[in-house]
Amino acid sequence: MGKRAALLVGISEYGEGFGPLPGSLKDIQAMVDVLKDPECGAFEVEDLKNCSDTSLESTIEGFFSGKDADSLLLFYFSGHGDLGSGGILNQHLHLCAKNSRKENGRLIESSALSAGFLKRQMDLCRAKQIVVILDCCYSGKIADLLTKGEGDIDFDELKASGRVILASSSAAKVALQEHDGLSLYTQFLIEGMEGAAYPGQGDWIVARNLHEHADRRFEIERKGSYRPRILAEDTGYDLPIVRAPKPDPKLEYRLEVDRIFQELDEEMHLEFNGSIEDGLDRGSLETFRARLGLSPDDALAIEEKIQAPYLVRAKKRQDYAEYFRTAVKDGTTPTSRQRRRLIEICQNLLLGKEDAQRIEKAIAQELDLASPPKQPEIVSSRVDPLELPEKDISDNPQEITTDPKYEKLEKLLQNQKWKEADQETYRLMITIVGRTEEDWLREEDLKTFPCEDLQTLDRLLVKYSKGKWGFSVQKRIWEECGSPKTYNNDWKKFGDRVGWRKNGKWLEYQQLTFDLQKTSFGEFPLGVLGGGMFGLRVGGVSSFSFLAQRLVGFSTRQS
Repeated sequence: MGKRAALLVGISEYGEGFGPLPGSLKDIQAMVDVLKDPECGAFEVEDLKNCSDTSLESTIEGFFSGKDADSLLLFYFSGHGDLGSGGILNQHLHLCAKNSRKENGRLIESSALSAGFLKRQMDLCRAKQIVVILDCCYSGKIADLLTKGEGDIDFDELKASGRVILASSSAAKVALQEHDGLSLYTQFLIEGMEGAAYPGQGDWIVARNLHEHADRRFEIERKGSYRPRILAEDTGYDLPIVRAPKPDPKLEYRLEVDRIFQELDEEMHLEFNGSIEDGLDRGSLETFRARLGLSPDDALAIEEKIQAPYLVRAKKRQDYAEYFRTAVKDGTTPTSRQRRRLIEICQNLLLGKEDAQRIEKAIAQELDLASPPKQPEIVSSRVDPLELPEKDISDNPQEITTDPKYEKLEKLLQNQKWKEADQETYRLMITIVGRTEEDWLREEDLKTFPCEDLQTLDRLLVKYSKGKWGFSVQKRIWEECGSPKTYNNDWKKFGDRVGWRKNGKWLEYQQLTFDLQKTSFGEFPLGVLGGGMFGLRVGGVSSFSFLAQRLVGFSTRQS
């Protein structure tokens, strides 16, 4: 085995515009304890706390240089992450240091460490095994580090050999920073390293095991759509992080309790109240406890800790079931208005979509409703502009909107200033959801974007482009390409159709031709989806799928 070295960075203090994160130093200490332990991580550990960006840069450079090919390196960061000052069209992950600051709500990029620098040092490093763990906002944006050159991104093809990246959140999500002193993500990783992630065989707990444990813990606690990510090639998934735990009666009992709770939660779902009440389940645990020689008090303490999130989830399921029963009390499926309220309730409860679907299906069968509840969709009182005769979308501007906030956009469209109109479309959308113009649209914004405003924007774009551009045009092409919701060949096909890809490569925003006669159907609007090569290739697919689902009802008249 080669050298195992770890660099752990924690930043709790920041410059103007950033709030303090005292839990970051606790994260670092917890990681030091487990990774430095010769019986666990067996790493040579270097920790760096509350440093400047220049100190962080030089330390990272020194850490990755001079290592042998058979070394295993682990880099961990806990602190603020920021996507920079470029807005939606030019996002890049930055790791913030003690001197990092904002002006007018935007990061001063020279005060933080660009993820590009981290990528450069990883690429120059001779070590063939590298683990990166990022517990910060927008850490999923670290997917940029896997890009090699200017070609097409495909997560199945471009992941570096022997490299794995564990990220606490997606490219568009903030991280949940503190829970009992530690950030949730670090807490779950530590649990896993201490044995909870051990699959029961082998000498090591590998990266895959840790991710699966953290992901399941987030799923159990139902932190909305906050789910960690893992980016790796096949060998990267199996990089050894910590040694397998030694036999421990408390750990063995914990794993057994956890297994039974998982089974009950999956099999009983709405009927599961969060407690182990079945006589055989209880008998299995009791005899296992006695076999391990564990005291009843120790067993009870372990069970109560495992049980806590299941009790919370059971209560949320029951609450949602009661609201759904109210919506269908007359024996019919929910109306569009009721559906919107149910979506909001589901989001407020931090209940997963799959949970809500299973609850609704069970109640629909129980009440013998005329038809099963439909998937949440927003139905508009107007039709898709593509369904209307051309004169209906071009003759009378008053049929589209009288709202003065759209005057600038309409004037730009009338004057055929297409690039400025695309950027004004983004500016309108960002302000409609209550964010500043320097900010960017997040997944939750796109999922709940006001349908009336989205339709107004679409009708203006369709009208002045003579049916060539608009959200509804893009939606139709997206559906024809298989409605891709992840980065795959269907998304590439969609990119080819709308002109975002040429000769197998994604274009930068500035490479697009803002010419109505030369561009493809559906090429615009684009700014809202995240410009730049990475935004179109990877970030854009999730953003567009959320937006397209808001448009699903546009071609359906309200009954």
